[in-house]
Amino acid sequence: MNARRRIAAVVAGVMSIALVAGCGTASEKSSGPTTSTAAGAIPLISTNDLPQAKPDEVHLFGINDLHGNLEPPAGSTGQISGYDAGGAAYLATHLARLKAAYPASAVVAAGDDIGASPLVSGLFHDEPTISFLNGVGLATSSVGNHEFDHGVVELARLQQGGCAQDGCSPGEPFTGAKFPYLAANVTDAAGKLPPALKPWTMLEVGGHKIGLVGTVTPDTVNLVFPEGIRGYSFGDEAAAINRYVPEMKAAGAETVVALMHDGGSQRTDQGAQVDYNGCANITSNVTDLAKAIDPAVTALFTAHTHQAYVCTINGKSVTQASSYGRLITDLTLRFAPDGVHASAINRVVTRDVTPDPAAAALVNFYTEQARPRTARVVGTAAAALPHDPDATGTSPLGNVIADSMLSATAGPEGAVAAFMNPGGVRADIKAGPVTYGDIYTVQPFGNQVVTLTLTGQQVLRLLEQQWTNASKPAMLSLAGITYAYADAAPKGAKVIGDSVRIAGQPLNPVATYRITTNSFLAAGGDGFAVFTEGTQNVPGPTDLDAFEALFRDKSPVQLPAARVEKR
Repeated sequence: MNARRRIAAVVAGVMSIALVAGCGTASEKSSGPTTSTAAGAIPLISTNDLPQAKPDEVHLFGINDLHGNLEPPAGSTGQISGYDAGGAAYLATHLARLKAAYPASAVVAAGDDIGASPLVSGLFHDEPTISFLNGVGLATSSVGNHEFDHGVVELARLQQGGCAQDGCSPGEPFTGAKFPYLAANVTDAAGKLPPALKPWTMLEVGGHKIGLVGTVTPDTVNLVFPEGIRGYSFGDEAAAINRYVPEMKAAGAETVVALMHDGGSQRTDQGAQVDYNGCANITSNVTDLAKAIDPAVTALFTAHTHQAYVCTINGKSVTQASSYGRLITDLTLRFAPDGVHASAINRVVTRDVTPDPAAAALVNFYTEQARPRTARVVGTAAAALPHDPDATGTSPLGNVIADSMLSATAGPEGAVAAFMNPGGVRADIKAGPVTYGDIYTVQPFGNQVVTLTLTGQQVLRLLEQQWTNASKPAMLSLAGITYAYADAAPKGAKVIGDSVRIAGQPLNPVATYRITTNSFLAAGGDGFAVFTEGTQNVPGPTDLDAFEALFRDKSPVQLPAARVEKR
């Protein structure tokens, strides 16, 4: 079968699982299976033994932050509370189970469906992920910040279809998302949304009308290339939702549900497991959003932080389903004489079910199409570049990545130092020829390089956060900066101040420095909040483009000398 006919058959097959219509029941936390594999483990709740559907209930099945993870994610990013989870073929099977049990239902998403995607999706402009979501019958999605990674014009293409600027992906011509992307708080100076986007949509499920409104974090303006979103502002989310509530109610909405690409996290005791259906000391930003949003909104699907929680706040069900398709939020809307009542439960996308054949075929097709591109040699490594930390706690390969970011911004932005987060370095690089597939595997997230200004005192505080922002040290890799730390010193006083050098010179606490990092850290990722205090933020190339440029221009890449001294 030729490529075009084969992909058409694959997409048609995926579509066949999506058209089971809706009639749901309450999904209380205690109603799912509670078996567990080890004493003290968080109970497994999935799609086995689903409670019987009841009249006057509608289910919405929510996902968020899929990030093009069509293949099962690996390592800890492929688990929920110790259970292997995720993968498009398994996600499709679990959604089909839920639809069969609750015919009055719809599938929704809270953004970052695409972007920072693995090779099988990212190489093809995330068209494979859009096709998969079409296939499982996604009804609507809010935009996430990553939907804007390549600007509003490319987002409009993903919505409407057509070929990318560098040509068409393999298979049938891309026809775009069959679901509407929602962006209520994204407007230009005239108050208009980006091309092809909507603020809200109406679903009619089980004889009931439900308004769905979508928003994205206002911080998006700091997370994507400014040229791609030039002329657009990212406004207050609660205000945008509240503005459209009367419009949705006038159109017949019996209740309103918000899809918000913004969220928080649970804060548990050190070392305690986080219950993916818990709401332990939820961060205040989530509570503030729930309180600021109109009471007509009965549920908030949140996202962006890749966390899991199920809360009831200010009478609203507030949830998040982690990331990478590992959880499905099963939201029940009960339509009663005294109003609409919402409850929710997160269900694990386990891999102990039969993978959906059509979804598996789609993933396999693009995997095969990707092989020639992944084999392209981008340079060489003079020695093995390990991603595991050395004796100082710093990743040698992370230092190489920091070198690549500094190299990309030293000239245009005057950067003098760069930082890389340890969790962003996903694999080793072997000595010898290095392929595009190799570097993509190391850095699959598609973050942007960001240059910002920090004072010397802020740099010192940033270094101290390596020990104070988590239960164990999170040692940053770096370029253009060296320092020593005293391992036995108390938190907050680990860094030996007079040892810090930037560009070979002693750190001046009152001077300002242009510092480069990736967009994840720039947004305060991994708890490095000092980065959010930076000023004059300027996005640069993607981290992968900067990494490839280093191998292209400076091969063979050497194993860097240690830049941190542990005393």
